[in-house]
Amino acid sequence: MNNSRVSRRGALGVLAAAGSVAMTTPAAATGPDPIFARIATHKKLTADWQGLYDQLQDAESNATREHGRRPIELIHWRNYTIGASEIETRRQTLLEAGEIDPATVEEEYLDAKARYKAQVAAGVAWDKRAGLTTLRKDVDRRVAAAGRTATCLAQTMPTTPAGAAAIIQYILDDDLEADESYW
Repeated sequence: MNNSRVSRRGALGVLAAAGSVAMTTPAAATGPDPIFARIATHKKLTADWQGLYDQLQDAESNATREHGRRPIELIHWRNYTIGASEIETRRQTLLEAGEIDPATVEEEYLDAKARYKAQVAAGVAWDKRAGLTTLRKDVDRRVAAAGRTATCLAQTMPTTPAGAAAIIQYILDDDLEADESYW
């Protein structure tokens, strides 16, 4: 995980301080506030990937009739359903708890990683059979671009009171249930 990311609450605290700095710095001295362009870019990229994701879901639903359901890239390990980096986190948690022999944890960890890799491969194979490889890659690229833009947005300090207010409102309007790691 990127250590430069802050929580939504942390971002709001930084922005509140930025707002007081912006109020003491005339806009003419700093030029146009870059936060407005970053917000607009993030909104556009988010709308782009969401629209493309809707297309992918529709295509997946249609392909399900012929190819069955797409394999989910999750595995079960000790009463948890996890995937990707969660496997490493679960391994670390089990080792730190010290209740299970570390050799057993390591053996199960390697098995979990192999099972996860197999699930990912099964999903890729399903996409290929269903003709959705390109669409899924497009969605993934757009999601990644929106994520990079969100990180850049979160690291951009507003230079005007209006910019500080705009980014605060944008953060508050963000889906509170969504991943907020970039804020």
